Amino acid sequence: MLHFLRMLRRDTHYYRPVSYCLLSIFCVILFLFTSCGANGDKTSTGPQESVQPAPPLKGVLGSVHMFTTTSGWAVSQSVPGSGSYSILRTSDGGAHWRVMLNCLSTQAAGKAFVVPCVTDFHSATVATVLAPLYDQKTRVSSSRIYHTSNGGLIWQSSVVDARYLETPPVFVDADHGWFLATDHFPGLDPGSSYIGGRIALYRTSDGGLSWQRVVSGPSTSQLPTTSDDAYGVAPLAANARLQFTSPQTGWLTGTTYHGTSSQGWLYTTHDAGNSWHLFTLPNQSAATSLSQPLFFTAQTGLLLASTTGPGPAFAPTARPYITHDGGKSWQPSGVSTKFQLMTNNFVDLQHAWTQEANTSDRLFYTTADGGRNWLKHAFPSHFNRYSSLDFVTADVGWVIAMNINHPPLPEPGGGLRKGDVSVLLQTKDGGQSWHEVARMQL
Repeated sequence: MLHFLRMLRRDTHYYRPVSYCLLSIFCVILFLFTSCGANGDKTSTGPQESVQPAPPLKGVLGSVHMFTTTSGWAVSQSVPGSGSYSILRTSDGGAHWRVMLNCLSTQAAGKAFVVPCVTDFHSATVATVLAPLYDQKTRVSSSRIYHTSNGGLIWQSSVVDARYLETPPVFVDADHGWFLATDHFPGLDPGSSYIGGRIALYRTSDGGLSWQRVVSGPSTSQLPTTSDDAYGVAPLAANARLQFTSPQTGWLTGTTYHGTSSQGWLYTTHDAGNSWHLFTLPNQSAATSLSQPLFFTAQTGLLLASTTGPGPAFAPTARPYITHDGGKSWQPSGVSTKFQLMTNNFVDLQHAWTQEANTSDRLFYTTADGGRNWLKHAFPSHFNRYSSLDFVTADVGWVIAMNINHPPLPEPGGGLRKGDVSVLLQTKDGGQSWHEVARMQL
Protein backbone atom coordinates (compact mmCIF):
# COMPACT_ATOMS: atom_id res chain seq x y z
CA MET A 1 0.00 0.00 0.00
CA LEU A 2 2.90 2.39 0.79
CA HIS A 3 4.37 1.59 -2.64
CA PHE A 4 1.01 2.46 -4.21
CA LEU A 5 0.87 5.85 -2.43
CA ARG A 6 4.46 6.66 -3.46
CA MET A 7 3.45 6.06 -7.08
CA LEU A 8 0.67 8.60 -6.70
CA ARG A 9 3.17 11.22 -5.52
CA ARG A 10 5.78 10.72 -8.33
CA ASP A 11 4.20 13.05 -10.95
CA THR A 12 1.45 15.25 -9.63
CA HIS A 13 0.62 16.55 -13.11
CA TYR A 14 0.20 13.27 -14.93
CA TYR A 15 -1.29 11.21 -12.09
CA ARG A 16 -3.52 13.83 -10.47
CA PRO A 17 -6.90 12.86 -12.02
CA VAL A 18 -6.13 9.19 -11.68
CA SER A 19 -4.79 9.63 -8.17
CA TYR A 20 -7.92 11.43 -7.01
CA CYS A 21 -10.06 8.65 -8.43
CA LEU A 22 -7.97 5.82 -7.02
CA LEU A 23 -7.57 7.55 -3.68
CA SER A 24 -11.33 7.95 -3.42
CA ILE A 25 -11.83 4.26 -4.16
CA PHE A 26 -9.16 3.39 -1.59
CA CYS A 27 -10.87 5.50 1.10
CA VAL A 28 -14.23 3.90 0.40
CA ILE A 29 -12.72 0.40 0.67
CA LEU A 30 -10.86 1.38 3.85
CA PHE A 31 -14.09 2.76 5.36
CA LEU A 32 -15.97 -0.43 4.53
CA PHE A 33 -13.28 -2.59 6.11
CA THR A 34 -13.07 -0.51 9.28
CA SER A 35 -16.87 -0.32 9.54
CA CYS A 36 -17.15 -4.08 9.33
CA GLY A 37 -14.47 -4.43 11.96
CA ALA A 38 -16.21 -2.02 14.30
CA ASN A 39 -19.54 -3.78 13.96
CA GLY A 40 -17.87 -7.13 14.52
CA ASP A 41 -16.22 -5.90 17.71
CA LYS A 42 -19.53 -4.55 19.00
CA THR A 43 -21.28 -7.85 18.44
CA SER A 44 -18.61 -9.94 20.15
CA THR A 45 -17.90 -7.72 23.15
CA GLY A 46 -21.30 -6.20 23.86
CA PRO A 47 -23.29 -7.12 27.01
CA GLN A 48 -25.32 -10.31 26.87
CA GLU A 49 -28.47 -10.75 28.91
CA SER A 50 -28.38 -14.56 28.87
CA VAL A 51 -25.56 -17.10 28.78
CA GLN A 52 -26.02 -20.27 26.78
CA PRO A 53 -25.25 -23.36 28.90
CA ALA A 54 -22.12 -25.27 27.98
CA PRO A 55 -22.44 -28.80 26.55
CA PRO A 56 -23.28 -31.37 29.26
CA LEU A 57 -20.35 -32.64 31.30
CA LYS A 58 -20.16 -36.30 32.24
CA GLY A 59 -21.22 -37.07 35.79
CA VAL A 60 -23.68 -35.62 38.26
CA LEU A 61 -23.40 -32.47 40.34
CA GLY A 62 -23.39 -33.16 44.07
CA SER A 63 -22.87 -29.72 45.57
CA VAL A 64 -22.09 -26.14 44.60
CA HIS A 65 -20.22 -23.53 46.68
CA MET A 66 -20.16 -20.03 45.20
CA PHE A 67 -18.29 -17.06 46.69
CA THR A 68 -19.13 -14.28 44.24
CA THR A 69 -21.62 -13.88 41.43
CA THR A 70 -18.99 -15.30 39.07
CA SER A 71 -16.54 -17.49 41.04
CA GLY A 72 -17.03 -20.69 42.99
CA TRP A 73 -16.56 -24.44 43.32
CA ALA A 74 -18.60 -27.59 42.78
CA VAL A 75 -18.22 -31.31 43.45
CA SER A 76 -19.35 -33.98 40.98
CA GLN A 77 -19.31 -37.75 40.61
CA SER A 78 -18.78 -39.54 37.33
CA VAL A 79 -19.79 -42.93 38.77
CA PRO A 80 -22.12 -42.51 41.77
CA GLY A 81 -21.18 -44.70 44.70
CA SER A 82 -17.70 -45.40 43.31
CA GLY A 83 -15.69 -43.05 45.52
CA SER A 84 -14.50 -41.11 42.47
CA TYR A 85 -15.12 -37.36 42.66
CA SER A 86 -14.16 -34.29 40.64
CA ILE A 87 -13.55 -30.82 42.05
CA LEU A 88 -14.80 -28.20 39.61
CA ARG A 89 -14.32 -24.44 39.43
CA THR A 90 -16.18 -21.71 37.55
CA SER A 91 -15.35 -18.08 36.83
CA ASP A 92 -18.46 -17.16 34.83
CA GLY A 93 -21.31 -17.79 37.25
CA GLY A 94 -21.58 -21.52 36.60
CA ALA A 95 -22.04 -21.54 32.84
CA HIS A 96 -18.71 -23.31 32.34
CA TRP A 97 -16.85 -25.57 34.74
CA ARG A 98 -13.25 -26.76 34.71
CA VAL A 99 -12.07 -29.93 36.46
CA MET A 100 -9.34 -28.82 38.88
CA LEU A 101 -8.79 -32.09 40.78
CA ASN A 102 -9.88 -35.73 40.74
CA CYS A 103 -10.28 -37.32 44.17
CA LEU A 104 -10.59 -41.06 44.85
CA SER A 105 -11.79 -42.42 48.21
CA THR A 106 -10.99 -46.04 49.12
CA GLN A 107 -12.47 -45.96 52.63
CA ALA A 108 -15.04 -48.78 52.93
CA ALA A 109 -14.67 -49.52 49.19
CA GLY A 110 -16.51 -52.67 48.14
CA LYS A 111 -18.89 -52.57 51.12
CA ALA A 112 -22.40 -51.17 51.38
CA PHE A 113 -21.17 -47.59 50.99
CA VAL A 114 -18.11 -45.49 50.27
CA VAL A 115 -16.97 -42.63 52.51
CA PRO A 116 -16.96 -39.66 50.13
CA CYS A 117 -14.16 -37.21 49.53
CA VAL A 118 -14.77 -34.20 51.77
CA THR A 119 -14.09 -30.55 51.07
CA ASP A 120 -13.58 -27.19 52.74
CA PHE A 121 -13.88 -24.23 50.39
CA HIS A 122 -12.44 -21.30 52.33
CA SER A 123 -12.62 -18.78 49.49
CA ALA A 124 -12.76 -18.55 45.71
CA THR A 125 -9.06 -19.44 45.63
CA VAL A 126 -8.32 -21.39 48.85
CA ALA A 127 -9.70 -24.95 49.04
CA THR A 128 -8.95 -28.24 50.81
CA VAL A 129 -9.97 -31.73 49.70
CA LEU A 130 -9.57 -34.95 51.69
CA ALA A 131 -9.59 -38.45 50.22
CA PRO A 132 -10.29 -41.11 52.90
CA LEU A 133 -7.94 -44.08 52.40
CA TYR A 134 -8.14 -47.62 53.74
CA ASP A 135 -5.75 -50.53 53.29
CA GLN A 136 -7.76 -53.76 53.18
CA LYS A 137 -4.71 -55.90 54.01
CA THR A 138 -3.42 -53.98 57.02
CA ARG A 139 -6.81 -52.50 58.01
CA VAL A 140 -5.14 -49.15 58.50
CA SER A 141 -6.95 -45.89 57.73
CA SER A 142 -5.21 -42.75 56.50
CA SER A 143 -6.10 -39.47 54.80
CA ARG A 144 -4.72 -37.85 51.66
CA ILE A 145 -5.10 -34.08 51.92
CA TYR A 146 -5.00 -31.78 48.89
CA HIS A 147 -4.68 -28.03 49.35
CA THR A 148 -4.66 -25.12 46.89
CA SER A 149 -4.34 -21.38 47.39
CA ASN A 150 -4.51 -20.30 43.74
CA GLY A 151 -7.90 -21.55 42.63
CA GLY A 152 -6.84 -25.12 41.94
CA LEU A 153 -4.04 -24.44 39.47
CA ILE A 154 -1.57 -26.10 41.86
CA TRP A 155 -2.41 -28.60 44.62
CA GLN A 156 -0.15 -29.63 47.50
CA SER A 157 -0.72 -33.30 48.41
CA SER A 158 0.21 -35.08 51.64
CA VAL A 159 -0.85 -38.21 53.57
CA VAL A 160 -1.62 -38.21 57.31
CA ASP A 161 -1.74 -41.54 59.15
CA ALA A 162 -5.10 -40.76 60.71
CA ARG A 163 -8.75 -41.19 59.74
CA TYR A 164 -11.18 -38.41 58.89
CA LEU A 165 -14.07 -38.07 61.37
CA GLU A 166 -16.86 -35.56 60.69
CA THR A 167 -15.10 -32.27 59.97
CA PRO A 168 -12.82 -31.65 56.96
CA PRO A 169 -9.34 -30.13 57.21
CA VAL A 170 -9.41 -26.33 57.14
CA PHE A 171 -6.91 -23.76 55.87
CA VAL A 172 -7.00 -20.01 56.40
CA ASP A 173 -4.31 -19.16 53.83
CA ALA A 174 -1.65 -20.81 51.70
CA ASP A 175 0.29 -22.15 54.69
CA HIS A 176 -1.77 -22.64 57.87
CA GLY A 177 -4.15 -25.58 58.19
CA TRP A 178 -5.62 -28.00 60.77
CA PHE A 179 -7.09 -31.51 60.70
CA LEU A 180 -9.14 -33.23 63.45
CA ALA A 181 -8.83 -37.01 63.07
CA THR A 182 -8.61 -40.34 64.86
CA ASP A 183 -5.40 -42.39 64.98
CA HIS A 184 -3.62 -45.19 66.91
CA PHE A 185 -5.37 -48.12 65.20
CA PRO A 186 -6.68 -50.56 66.22
CA GLY A 187 -8.69 -48.66 68.80
CA LEU A 188 -10.84 -49.74 71.71
CA ASP A 189 -13.00 -51.63 69.22
CA PRO A 190 -10.48 -53.65 67.15
CA GLY A 191 -13.15 -54.50 64.59
CA SER A 192 -13.96 -50.84 63.88
CA SER A 193 -12.26 -48.99 61.04
CA TYR A 194 -14.06 -45.80 62.10
CA ILE A 195 -12.42 -45.00 65.42
CA GLY A 196 -8.85 -45.43 66.65
CA GLY A 197 -7.47 -45.27 70.16
CA ARG A 198 -7.07 -41.47 70.13
CA ILE A 199 -8.66 -38.36 68.64
CA ALA A 200 -6.01 -35.81 67.68
CA LEU A 201 -5.61 -32.36 66.17
CA TYR A 202 -2.95 -32.05 63.46
CA ARG A 203 -1.48 -28.76 62.23
CA THR A 204 0.60 -27.59 59.28
CA SER A 205 2.37 -24.27 58.74
CA ASP A 206 3.95 -25.08 55.37
CA GLY A 207 0.89 -25.61 53.20
CA GLY A 208 0.58 -29.31 54.00
CA LEU A 209 4.14 -30.40 53.27
CA SER A 210 4.31 -31.66 56.85
CA TRP A 211 1.78 -32.16 59.66
CA GLN A 212 2.41 -32.08 63.42
CA ARG A 213 0.24 -33.77 66.04
CA VAL A 214 -0.61 -30.83 68.33
CA VAL A 215 -2.94 -32.26 70.98
CA SER A 216 -4.88 -35.50 71.49
CA GLY A 217 -7.40 -37.18 73.77
CA PRO A 218 -8.93 -40.63 74.36
CA SER A 219 -11.64 -41.92 72.02
CA THR A 220 -13.72 -43.32 74.91
CA SER A 221 -17.43 -43.64 74.13
CA GLN A 222 -19.80 -41.38 76.04
CA LEU A 223 -22.60 -43.96 75.78
CA PRO A 224 -22.86 -47.60 76.85
CA THR A 225 -23.83 -48.55 73.29
CA THR A 226 -21.70 -47.91 70.22
CA SER A 227 -22.40 -44.60 68.48
CA ASP A 228 -20.03 -42.91 66.04
CA ASP A 229 -20.99 -39.42 67.24
CA ALA A 230 -20.36 -40.23 70.91
CA TYR A 231 -16.65 -41.11 70.77
CA GLY A 232 -14.18 -38.79 72.50
CA VAL A 233 -14.09 -36.15 75.20
CA ALA A 234 -14.83 -32.47 74.50
CA PRO A 235 -13.43 -30.68 72.67
CA LEU A 236 -11.64 -33.60 70.93
CA ALA A 237 -14.81 -35.49 70.06
CA ALA A 238 -15.79 -37.44 66.96
CA ASN A 239 -18.75 -35.13 66.29
CA ALA A 240 -16.73 -31.91 66.67
CA ARG A 241 -16.76 -29.27 63.94
CA LEU A 242 -13.56 -27.32 63.32
CA GLN A 243 -13.17 -23.72 62.18
CA PHE A 244 -10.25 -21.27 62.14
CA THR A 245 -10.46 -17.58 61.31
CA SER A 246 -6.73 -16.74 61.51
CA PRO A 247 -3.43 -18.59 62.02
CA GLN A 248 -3.97 -18.22 65.79
CA THR A 249 -7.73 -18.18 66.44
CA GLY A 250 -9.97 -21.20 66.00
CA TRP A 251 -13.15 -22.87 67.22
CA LEU A 252 -14.36 -26.38 68.01
CA THR A 253 -18.09 -27.02 68.47
CA GLY A 254 -19.86 -30.26 69.24
CA THR A 255 -22.15 -32.24 71.53
CA THR A 256 -21.66 -34.26 74.70
CA TYR A 257 -24.15 -37.08 75.34
CA HIS A 258 -25.57 -37.95 78.77
CA GLY A 259 -27.82 -40.98 78.41
CA THR A 260 -30.98 -39.67 76.73
CA SER A 261 -29.92 -36.00 76.87
CA SER A 262 -27.22 -34.00 75.13
CA GLN A 263 -25.46 -30.67 75.57
CA GLY A 264 -23.80 -28.48 72.96
CA TRP A 265 -20.44 -26.83 73.64
CA LEU A 266 -18.05 -24.27 72.17
CA TYR A 267 -14.27 -24.16 72.68
CA THR A 268 -11.85 -21.55 71.37
CA THR A 269 -8.08 -21.30 70.91
CA HIS A 270 -5.83 -18.27 70.50
CA ASP A 271 -2.52 -20.11 70.18
CA ALA A 272 -3.04 -22.03 66.91
CA GLY A 273 -4.65 -25.03 68.63
CA ASN A 274 -2.14 -25.77 71.39
CA SER A 275 -4.71 -25.08 74.12
CA TRP A 276 -8.51 -24.89 74.11
CA HIS A 277 -10.87 -23.07 76.48
CA LEU A 278 -14.59 -23.59 77.07
CA PHE A 279 -16.72 -20.63 76.01
CA THR A 280 -20.17 -20.38 77.60
CA LEU A 281 -22.85 -18.53 75.66
CA PRO A 282 -25.64 -16.58 77.37
CA ASN A 283 -28.69 -18.84 77.93
CA GLN A 284 -26.86 -21.77 76.34
CA SER A 285 -28.08 -24.53 78.68
CA ALA A 286 -30.93 -25.67 76.41
CA ALA A 287 -28.75 -26.01 73.30
CA THR A 288 -28.23 -29.59 72.14
CA SER A 289 -25.70 -28.55 69.50
CA LEU A 290 -23.80 -25.47 68.34
CA SER A 291 -22.66 -24.65 64.82
CA GLN A 292 -19.27 -23.41 63.72
CA PRO A 293 -19.00 -19.61 63.77
CA LEU A 294 -19.33 -17.84 60.43
CA PHE A 295 -17.68 -14.43 60.05
CA PHE A 296 -18.76 -11.87 57.45
CA THR A 297 -16.01 -9.43 58.47
CA ALA A 298 -13.10 -9.64 60.90
CA GLN A 299 -15.44 -8.50 63.68
CA THR A 300 -18.97 -9.50 62.68
CA GLY A 301 -20.20 -13.09 62.71
CA LEU A 302 -22.84 -15.51 63.90
CA LEU A 303 -23.31 -19.05 65.15
CA LEU A 304 -26.45 -21.12 65.69
CA ALA A 305 -27.65 -22.87 68.83
CA SER A 306 -30.03 -25.74 68.09
CA THR A 307 -32.54 -27.24 70.49
CA THR A 308 -34.94 -30.16 70.21
CA GLY A 309 -38.51 -30.09 71.46
CA PRO A 310 -40.25 -32.82 73.46
CA GLY A 311 -41.20 -36.15 71.92
CA PRO A 312 -42.66 -37.63 69.95
CA ALA A 313 -42.25 -34.78 67.44
CA PHE A 314 -38.81 -33.57 68.69
CA ALA A 315 -39.32 -30.36 66.72
CA PRO A 316 -36.02 -28.52 66.10
CA THR A 317 -35.44 -24.86 66.90
CA ALA A 318 -32.50 -22.68 65.89
CA ARG A 319 -31.38 -19.49 67.68
CA PRO A 320 -28.69 -17.23 66.17
CA TYR A 321 -25.96 -15.68 68.32
CA ILE A 322 -24.14 -12.61 67.02
CA THR A 323 -20.70 -11.12 67.66
CA HIS A 324 -19.39 -7.68 66.76
CA ASP A 325 -15.97 -8.03 68.38
CA GLY A 326 -14.42 -10.94 66.50
CA GLY A 327 -15.91 -13.62 68.76
CA LYS A 328 -14.80 -12.25 72.14
CA SER A 329 -18.47 -12.06 73.13
CA TRP A 330 -21.69 -13.48 71.71
CA GLN A 331 -25.25 -12.31 72.27
CA PRO A 332 -28.55 -13.95 71.23
CA SER A 333 -30.27 -12.15 68.38
CA GLY A 334 -33.67 -12.65 69.98
CA VAL A 335 -34.84 -14.75 67.03
CA SER A 336 -36.02 -18.35 67.23
CA THR A 337 -36.94 -20.33 64.13
CA LYS A 338 -38.28 -23.81 63.45
CA PHE A 339 -36.01 -24.32 60.45
CA GLN A 340 -32.92 -26.52 60.62
CA LEU A 341 -30.42 -23.83 59.70
CA MET A 342 -26.68 -23.93 59.13
CA THR A 343 -24.40 -20.91 59.28
CA ASN A 344 -23.62 -21.17 55.56
CA ASN A 345 -27.32 -20.47 54.93
CA PHE A 346 -26.60 -16.83 55.79
CA VAL A 347 -25.37 -14.19 53.33
CA ASP A 348 -25.12 -11.61 56.11
CA LEU A 349 -26.75 -11.02 59.50
CA GLN A 350 -30.11 -10.26 57.89
CA HIS A 351 -30.40 -12.40 54.76
CA ALA A 352 -30.61 -16.19 54.81
CA TRP A 353 -32.31 -19.05 53.03
CA THR A 354 -33.23 -22.63 53.81
CA GLN A 355 -34.63 -25.60 51.95
CA GLU A 356 -37.10 -28.22 53.10
CA ALA A 357 -35.38 -31.27 54.57
CA ASN A 358 -37.13 -33.43 51.98
CA THR A 359 -35.29 -32.60 48.75
CA SER A 360 -38.26 -33.75 46.66
CA ASP A 361 -40.32 -30.86 48.06
CA ARG A 362 -40.18 -27.91 45.70
CA LEU A 363 -40.13 -25.34 48.50
CA PHE A 364 -37.54 -23.04 50.03
CA TYR A 365 -37.70 -20.05 52.36
CA THR A 366 -35.88 -16.71 52.60
CA THR A 367 -35.59 -14.07 55.29
CA ALA A 368 -34.51 -10.43 55.09
CA ASP A 369 -34.74 -9.62 58.83
CA GLY A 370 -32.43 -12.12 60.49
CA GLY A 371 -35.00 -14.90 60.68
CA ARG A 372 -37.94 -13.11 62.28
CA ASN A 373 -40.06 -13.58 59.18
CA TRP A 374 -39.73 -16.07 56.33
CA LEU A 375 -41.13 -16.00 52.81
CA LYS A 376 -42.06 -19.25 51.11
CA HIS A 377 -40.94 -19.83 47.51
CA ALA A 378 -41.44 -22.65 45.02
CA PHE A 379 -38.84 -24.10 42.69
CA PRO A 380 -39.80 -24.80 39.03
CA SER A 381 -42.25 -27.70 38.82
CA HIS A 382 -40.52 -29.59 35.98
CA PHE A 383 -37.86 -31.01 38.35
CA ASN A 384 -38.64 -33.27 41.29
CA ARG A 385 -35.42 -33.10 43.33
CA TYR A 386 -33.54 -30.02 44.50
CA SER A 387 -30.36 -29.77 46.57
CA SER A 388 -27.39 -27.53 47.45
CA LEU A 389 -29.25 -24.22 47.45
CA ASP A 390 -26.57 -21.52 47.62
CA PHE A 391 -26.85 -17.71 47.64
CA VAL A 392 -24.06 -15.11 47.53
CA THR A 393 -26.31 -12.04 47.74
CA ALA A 394 -29.93 -11.46 48.65
CA ASP A 395 -30.77 -11.81 44.94
CA VAL A 396 -28.23 -14.13 43.30
CA GLY A 397 -28.23 -17.84 44.03
CA TRP A 398 -27.94 -21.34 42.55
CA VAL A 399 -29.54 -24.74 43.12
CA ILE A 400 -28.95 -28.23 41.70
CA ALA A 401 -32.08 -29.73 40.13
CA MET A 402 -32.78 -33.27 38.95
CA ASN A 403 -35.72 -35.16 37.53
CA ILE A 404 -35.58 -38.79 38.71
CA ASN A 405 -38.61 -40.99 38.20
CA HIS A 406 -37.13 -44.48 38.62
CA PRO A 407 -37.07 -46.35 41.96
CA PRO A 408 -33.95 -45.71 44.04
CA LEU A 409 -31.10 -48.16 43.62
CA PRO A 410 -29.25 -49.78 46.53
CA GLU A 411 -25.72 -48.61 47.31
CA PRO A 412 -23.24 -48.35 45.74
CA GLY A 413 -25.31 -46.42 43.24
CA GLY A 414 -26.65 -43.46 45.10
CA GLY A 415 -30.13 -43.89 43.63
CA LEU A 416 -28.86 -42.76 40.21
CA ARG A 417 -28.70 -44.48 36.85
CA LYS A 418 -26.90 -43.95 33.57
CA GLY A 419 -28.61 -41.17 31.65
CA ASP A 420 -29.71 -39.21 34.73
CA VAL A 421 -29.19 -35.46 34.35
CA SER A 422 -28.34 -32.84 36.97
CA VAL A 423 -29.01 -29.21 36.11
CA LEU A 424 -27.60 -26.08 37.72
CA LEU A 425 -30.20 -23.33 37.96
CA GLN A 426 -29.53 -19.69 38.80
CA THR A 427 -31.72 -16.89 40.10
CA LYS A 428 -30.99 -13.17 39.98
CA ASP A 429 -34.17 -11.99 41.67
CA GLY A 430 -34.12 -13.74 45.02
CA GLY A 431 -35.73 -16.95 43.78
CA GLN A 432 -38.70 -15.50 41.94
CA SER A 433 -37.45 -16.97 38.65
CA TRP A 434 -34.79 -19.52 37.69
CA HIS A 435 -32.87 -20.25 34.49
CA GLU A 436 -30.53 -23.06 33.52
CA VAL A 437 -26.82 -22.26 33.37
CA ALA A 438 -25.22 -25.73 33.15
CA ARG A 439 -26.01 -29.44 33.12
CA MET A 440 -24.24 -32.76 33.66
CA GLN A 441 -25.28 -36.22 32.51
CA LEU A 442 -24.33 -39.70 33.66
